[in-house]
Amino acid sequence: MPLVELTAFQFGFAFFAFFLGGLVKGTVGIGMKAITLGLMATVVELPVAIALLIVPGIAANAWQVFGEPGLLHTIRRIWTLLLACCLGVWIGAEILVVADTRLLTIGLGVLLALFASYALLAPQIPAPGRHEHWMSPVFGGINGVAAGMTGSDVIPGVPYLQSLGLKRDMLVQAMGLLFLTATFAITLAFQQKGLLNKELAVSSVLFTIPALVGYYIGAKVRQRISEARFRLVLLLSLLLLGLYIVMRNSF
Repeated sequence: MPLVELTAFQFGFAFFAFFLGGLVKGTVGIGMKAITLGLMATVVELPVAIALLIVPGIAANAWQVFGEPGLLHTIRRIWTLLLACCLGVWIGAEILVVADTRLLTIGLGVLLALFASYALLAPQIPAPGRHEHWMSPVFGGINGVAAGMTGSDVIPGVPYLQSLGLKRDMLVQAMGLLFLTATFAITLAFQQKGLLNKELAVSSVLFTIPALVGYYIGAKVRQRISEARFRLVLLLSLLLLGLYIVMRNSF
């Protein structure tokens, strides 16, 4: 079976990172990509980490999209954001090819720290109101560029979606659509730009196993512990991980 060339430590660490990401996703519903990508970026090159997350990312987020009713209604509400995200990913992947990977890894650390800080502070973001028709593609495009460059697809897309005043089920589905769209766009962009080969694709499928096992266990854990307490620990850990990535690649 053709697999990407990693040391025994890197493979073991990757299994742990994907398992932990799935565990977090199953417990609190978000955070798989942030946790896994943040950890993986400390042991492999950023483009490799992003590519390995493609299949687990699709598997972990598909349930958010198809597990809720009203899919067509949600798509009609945010289709311009999703389309702009696809275009943004293409631009971001183009930057990833030519830019200094170290700087982009620092960018990933910044995005993780920003996401954790935002979630901890939980500020009230004003609704776009009548400006939604042009703000949706703008935020979608920015989110896509960030995803194409760093693999992180939560900032600024998730805070913007939360500002739309969507009902809970629709918001969960909209976030799943954003993540799924970004992942598919990354797949196509990476394939076209030579960043995704057979070895990475097969390895990505392999790492889906620990991610789904972690998700299953996380779903069980969710029934036994305080979600609020776990979420606080998660966000503080993401904040520290983001700052560590920035400092590790800055000196």
